[in-house]
Amino acid sequence: MSGMPELMDKNQQDYICRRVIDALLREDVREIISRGEIVAADEAPWSDLPVRPSHWLAVEHLGDGRLWIPVQPCSFMQEWTLHDLPLVWQSNSGYGRLDDILAILALFRQGLDQVSAVDFENYALECLTAVEHGILCSKERQRYFAELLHSSQDAQLSPRWQERQLHYERLAAFLDHPLYPTARAKLGLAPDDLALYAPEFQRPFQLRWVAAAKAIHFGPEIAESLQELSPSFADVGLDARLSGDHVLLPVHPLFTQQMLDALAEANGLQGKLLLAPKSYLEVLPTLSVRTLAVQGKPGLHIKLPMAIRTLGGKNIRTIKPGTIADGHAVQSLLGRIAAQDADIAGRLLLTDESIGAHINHLPELGYILRRYPAGLEQATVVPVAGLLAAAPQGLSVAEELAQRFFAGRLEDFLDAYLETTLRIHLVLWLRYGIALESNQQNTMLALGTGTPALRLLLKDNDAPRIHRAHFAARWPSLAMFVDGLQDRRIVVDDELPLAQMFTTITLQLNIAVLIEGLAGLDHLSRNQLYGCVRGKIEALLTELAGQGEDTALARRILLEDDRQYVKYLLTAASLKPKSATGATDVNKFYGKSGPNFLKAGL
Repeated sequence: MSGMPELMDKNQQDYICRRVIDALLREDVREIISRGEIVAADEAPWSDLPVRPSHWLAVEHLGDGRLWIPVQPCSFMQEWTLHDLPLVWQSNSGYGRLDDILAILALFRQGLDQVSAVDFENYALECLTAVEHGILCSKERQRYFAELLHSSQDAQLSPRWQERQLHYERLAAFLDHPLYPTARAKLGLAPDDLALYAPEFQRPFQLRWVAAAKAIHFGPEIAESLQELSPSFADVGLDARLSGDHVLLPVHPLFTQQMLDALAEANGLQGKLLLAPKSYLEVLPTLSVRTLAVQGKPGLHIKLPMAIRTLGGKNIRTIKPGTIADGHAVQSLLGRIAAQDADIAGRLLLTDESIGAHINHLPELGYILRRYPAGLEQATVVPVAGLLAAAPQGLSVAEELAQRFFAGRLEDFLDAYLETTLRIHLVLWLRYGIALESNQQNTMLALGTGTPALRLLLKDNDAPRIHRAHFAARWPSLAMFVDGLQDRRIVVDDELPLAQMFTTITLQLNIAVLIEGLAGLDHLSRNQLYGCVRGKIEALLTELAGQGEDTALARRILLEDDRQYVKYLLTAASLKPKSATGATDVNKFYGKSGPNFLKAGL
């Protein structure tokens, strides 16, 4: 079995190895949990290993031998988690230590058909990329922190709100996704590309532009929709006479002539697309990599397709034309609700994503303009994904925000966050039949000295789940927004998909991950913190039930069931095709296997 290149950092290798093994356990990959046997440590057939777990998981169906995984009980997202490296492989020739993820994945692909084995081989390459990118990003984090600590300027206190936001987006980028183990890998970005275009480095660059025949352009002309951004044809090195029958469309600098030629040939668009020779418009990468902040235009971002894959080899970051209209429709729907619902009004802010365009329905050529709402000049905007990130001065971002906005009381910050987050999302679910995919990256906090001190700012709302009958019964005049959605996966006919999305996004990613990270800080225990979450949910469910909402399913799934739904991100996004999982979306494949950390007594 081949291992990691020797030159790669051993700490990064072990870090990725531990994360991947935890995900394999969490998602019962190759049925290692369901078919394996938990063995007490004193029953293991050896005693000379440095690792001393309470239990071992013995797996006998991955080849001609037995895999021993040192495990320990867990109550967050999975019943068993890795105790420590190494694993042990037992064969006829004896026992061998395993602490190389490539060798471990080689065991996992034994006995698979060729197509399935290739998915594991590809994932092994993703692990290599995650290690390589992790080393580079770690070095850049050290450099950035040293720069800030030796500078007289404090990025978090910049008088410009966009600079404050970009600082916190950068800190969030240094922190790995809590559940997808190789999220550090940006597949399709070479090391040099990472330094030029990744949010960890946050270097300014200029966009490229494509001139497209107006006949194949769908959407407003960018010159008409946002005049101050649009170059002239001469600005990008093209003949000004093209403006009569062509439109300019922004593309990422990594979009090449070769890519354009291949798209044109594959779609019969030869002679209708022209890549301009000159760049124009300076931008900075945000946490999402392909969403770019426009220099000198606070609150204006451009989202572009990129030929990269993040959070899994099957997650290519294009822009499906339908998501442009769907995102705007859901934004409009949420805006109507926020304007008239007292439980949401004043607590919820939304970005405007009404402007977007595409070329001939191609997901590789399009854009979305994102405008942040007015009035953020005095606010500090922070992605939820970055709350547990380290800040240069040594605190976590959450602690830093508590100091600035809640008189140093972390428990007050958490209470405001829980009240705002849970109230908004439970009201949307139980009153309107809407569950948002407002994950850590798509949910921002807008903090300030006014009232309330903390508001949610949501973006990228193009993939919710909406119970059509529930919503139509509540607000018949707005059912047209639901009926016009192009991605019909959004519209569901029962409440379970809403419960699954709320549990895996709002509760687990946006709240429980934070709880796990804050436990032990500021004298806050894990049990106390989860008690706060449970108490807040119980109070809100009681309040909503008193207003006539049906809370039975929510109460059972959130507070009473022994197990929670868990997203099997690694399985669906990298290790199995949709045909094998049956999921219509690689980001919405679930198993009900996580211990319910909110159930009393668990």
